Amino acid sequence: MNRLVSLLDTADIGISRFDHPRGQPHQDPAEEVSREFSINRVESGSFDIQVGSQRWTLGPGHVFLCGPGLAYRCHHHELLPVDVCLAITYSARSLREEGAEDDLTDLRRLAFTNPVLLPSNRLAYLFRPIASSTYVTENPMAAESVATALLAEIRVGVESNRRLYTEHQLDWYAERIDAARRLLEQDYAAQHCLATLARRVGMSTFHFARVFSELAGAPPHRYLQRVRLDEAARRLHQGASVTEACFNSGFRNLSHFIRTFQRRFGTSPGKYRPLAGRV
Repeated sequence: MNRLVSLLDTADIGISRFDHPRGQPHQDPAEEVSREFSINRVESGSFDIQVGSQRWTLGPGHVFLCGPGLAYRCHHHELLPVDVCLAITYSARSLREEGAEDDLTDLRRLAFTNPVLLPSNRLAYLFRPIASSTYVTENPMAAESVATALLAEIRVGVESNRRLYTEHQLDWYAERIDAARRLLEQDYAAQHCLATLARRVGMSTFHFARVFSELAGAPPHRYLQRVRLDEAARRLHQGASVTEACFNSGFRNLSHFIRTFQRRFGTSPGKYRPLAGRV
């Protein structure tokens, strides 16, 4: 017997927890066919997944991708299964409307050709907030942002040869990387130093830089640059001049700011400003 508990249900994204009622015998269906796009992570327990002639044994941290029409079969090794999975579903209609056809195409291709992703520290870090049902129900917009980030991460590929962290290690690192991200986001205009930032969160410089890049998906300096560009765009939207947006968001060189802004947003800050003003 299966049990599905919905944690978040919007027109675009759904988040749910899948498990089995305790003490209830379970019989695996002969075949299941997915009706939607989804990213599914095993939180605990284990089972086999079979797609065509391919078969994988999934355990904690493994991710299984589904797309509409994908036929698969689950094989449990126990009469009373104990596996728990977290599932994120995506509306194909919404992806098309938002111009994310590339996401749609890549997710479909991966689901039918390489549906199983190995455990990675990056995936564990991204899934970590929404593993808490309280977090999802109290922060629905943040949970949707996590789901969106996961979709983008799946597209670029997240498999890693790095040693996996234990749950305790991931908690310890995540707390410090989250604290560093908050520092960069709240004090974006300051001239940050990698060594100082690492010390403030209680880590050595080079270890901090490596772990930050792995979990946050970008090195600290690139992460800060994105924060500053988003802040500059916000200021331009509110009517600031290009020079004001540049220096007040933490950039020290106007020419560098203009080039970087154009690469990120596809237009110069001078052209972005009147466009933003009409939104």
